[in-house]
Amino acid sequence: MDVSSPSRALTAPERSRRETRERLVEAGTRLFAEHGLHGVTSHEIARAAGVAAGTFYLHFKDKAALFREVVSEAVLHLRARFERVRATARTPEQGARQRAAELLAFAEEQRGLVRILFGRDSEAASVAADLLEDFAAGTAAALADRIAAGEAPSAIHPEVAAEALVGMRARVAAWWAERPGRAPREAVIETLVHLELSSVWRTPADAAPKTGSPRRRAPRAQKPRSSEDPRR
Repeated sequence: MDVSSPSRALTAPERSRRETRERLVEAGTRLFAEHGLHGVTSHEIARAAGVAAGTFYLHFKDKAALFREVVSEAVLHLRARFERVRATARTPEQGARQRAAELLAFAEEQRGLVRILFGRDSEAASVAADLLEDFAAGTAAALADRIAAGEAPSAIHPEVAAEALVGMRARVAAWWAERPGRAPREAVIETLVHLELSSVWRTPADAAPKTGSPRRRAPRAQKPRSSEDPRR
């Protein structure tokens, strides 16, 4: 029997352990968002979750381990949103617009975590770096597929482009999370869409290097009319 099967009913101790872990994650999410990674202790998280301090260490090595799980859980939701966009968007423009909207929604919903991860005084640089690296790998793979299909410029290096895109999104998310009202939502979305479409999601024809003025097709030469042309 496969004990990892999702259809297997949990025993009472397993259910209790899962519920305790969920309370710790919930308490950690709230306290990290309010006080930052270094502004809260594992004992405070345990107390907020309604468990003994020793119980905390049965589930997590330290608060940094809990923080990683909190971030991973939040990012899973963002990944799911981006996957839905990829599955439903019919054009590159539609995809870019929906990704930008989902990014801003995530930054608003997870303001505290976004500020901790990508803010000016990042308290979790290593977690942020791992997270961005993971996102960049997925973006690079998707971009490589686009290039292979002839839907993006072949001159673009997918990994370089992915690092640029992911870095841009992370910085905008942090900037927006600091003060969402600092720019109109639609203006932020339109800017992100423009930057993405004008950089890596263009078609090869659009991305072809231009030297000098664009060439225009010469007008078709017309035969001179004779004096006996009846149309004169």
